[in-house]
Amino acid sequence: MGVDVKTEKTLGLVGSVLTLVGGFLGVIPYVGVFMGSTSLIGFVLVLIALKGIGDKFGDDRPFKYYLYSVIVAFVAVIALVIFVVMGILMLPEGEEFSDPMAVMGIGLILAAFVIFVALLIIGVYFEKQAWEAMYELTGVKEFHETAKWLWWGALTAIILVGLVLLLVASIFQIIAFANLPEELEPREKTIASPIA
Repeated sequence: MGVDVKTEKTLGLVGSVLTLVGGFLGVIPYVGVFMGSTSLIGFVLVLIALKGIGDKFGDDRPFKYYLYSVIVAFVAVIALVIFVVMGILMLPEGEEFSDPMAVMGIGLILAAFVIFVALLIIGVYFEKQAWEAMYELTGVKEFHETAKWLWWGALTAIILVGLVLLLVASIFQIIAFANLPEELEPREKTIASPIA
């Protein structure tokens, strides 16, 4: 007899759509705060969906890894804001950038972006692991595609083409939940296939 995952499928699908829409519209002035909240709601819905599926299959990897990725992303944003604000406060009001405080300020701003990128890559690695675990549990190949495009998108985001790949990953995530059967047969755990 199959495992009923109809509720988790719906939560994951709605959450994935909200996350994508909120992420893209979050940069629009005045709308950004509302859409940022929409993204947060989307992340929570996906977390609940992964928790439900994990509980039903006795495997907490999807939920655990996705939660790690959300926590790391949150820490990355907080660190970026703190370091950038501190760096800006150290910059002089005029155009004299040669004094030690100005150099330290610029250094803090640059360090902020390096730390931000490093933490985001760690966060994306955890999210990739979550989708690979979902592929193992469900057999829905689009979860594997989500992991693959997410990873390559994160690694190439610095040259902007990665942003397109991250969009592709988000679309595959939506398709994966849409293609998730409402009932699943338990599958044996396998070793996650490498990201090519």
